[in-house]
Amino acid sequence: MYHFFLTPDSIQGKQVFFPTEVAYQIMRVLRLGAGEKVAVLDNNGMLYTVVLRIDSAGALLVGEIISSQMIHTEPKIKISLFFGLTAREKVEWILQKATEIGVSAFSPFVSSRTLVTKTELSENKNKRWQQIIKEAAEQSGRGRLPVLNQPDSLSACLSHVRSEHELCLLAWEGTSEKELKLKSLKQHFSGGSIALFVGPEGGFSEDEVIAAKQAGCQVVSLGERILRMETAAIIFPALVLYELNNF
Repeated sequence: MYHFFLTPDSIQGKQVFFPTEVAYQIMRVLRLGAGEKVAVLDNNGMLYTVVLRIDSAGALLVGEIISSQMIHTEPKIKISLFFGLTAREKVEWILQKATEIGVSAFSPFVSSRTLVTKTELSENKNKRWQQIIKEAAEQSGRGRLPVLNQPDSLSACLSHVRSEHELCLLAWEGTSEKELKLKSLKQHFSGGSIALFVGPEGGFSEDEVIAAKQAGCQVVSLGERILRMETAAIIFPALVLYELNNF
């Protein structure tokens, strides 16, 4: 079935009232008809199986809920992905694929080597990014929409990251110490949330890595090969979820 995230106020009793843009997608794009079923998610972990009711003129009237259940596709581990702002197509790729993998929150940042140096996010771009996350969550059967935080400076992100996450990991190709190997994650983590930092195309500077360590982050290596930043942003959370038996 097709999945649609709706606001809780769209679900009233046994009926679902579809917003205009969703009704258009159902009727005109997907060409679904009366009696067909769709899945509606309320972003609170509930999934409703809904039968479409359409009037004689072919307009979508309402959806009738025939069953409901808790959805169990969400990872127990909450991952916040911090990544350097970059070209539009790369950001959109990261948002889409990391949502499918199971990332719970996105926090773009600017640093000394990011291609983008301003933290301002236009209303249109924010709306587009939110839509990409929503569509990826619907396609992959997520139970909750990942949070998209406003871009900030790397230093600002580091200032509060440890107070909000049990563990903070920073991937850096320049590390020779390999303080924490991903295979030993279970020894350092009891559950809750993990912050993952992926640097921009030029990587993190040594000063930024030092600042991250001082903020409580542990530096890890993602392997012997140098990955593109958009590749690392996908591989990193996937490896962490796998090592914690939560992929």
